[in-house]
Amino acid sequence: MITQSLITAAAILTFTPTLVWAADVLEGATVVESATFTGESDHAVSGKVEIVKKGKVYYLVLGEDFSFDGAPDPRLGFSSQDSFVETSTFSGLNLDSGKQIYRLPATLDISNFDEVTIWCEKFGVPLAEAKF
Repeated sequence: MITQSLITAAAILTFTPTLVWAADVLEGATVVESATFTGESDHAVSGKVEIVKKGKVYYLVLGEDFSFDGAPDPRLGFSSQDSFVETSTFSGLNLDSGKQIYRLPATLDISNFDEVTIWCEKFGVPLAEAKF
């Protein structure tokens, strides 16, 4: 018999394969970009975000000070010139506050973007932006 907690854990792992739990994975990483979130669409969002590189792998790091007031179906992705690029979506947002580390897909060229965006998939609106 499968318990509810196992089903929930499996759903989280299936939905968010890019979340990295071990903070030590960033030891020796280089900060490529750094910015601070501002809320959009009447949402209160704040905190630091960084893009870091270790070897050939890029990570998006939400700082300890990250805070999000919540919304349905928030996704992480990138924008270019204030326009969200749907194909840049790489993960759901896992927590509404605190440090989080996400491994970026190797196929995602971050040089094509100038901001990190928290996007509401349900309503098709930006929830927060962090311009580099």
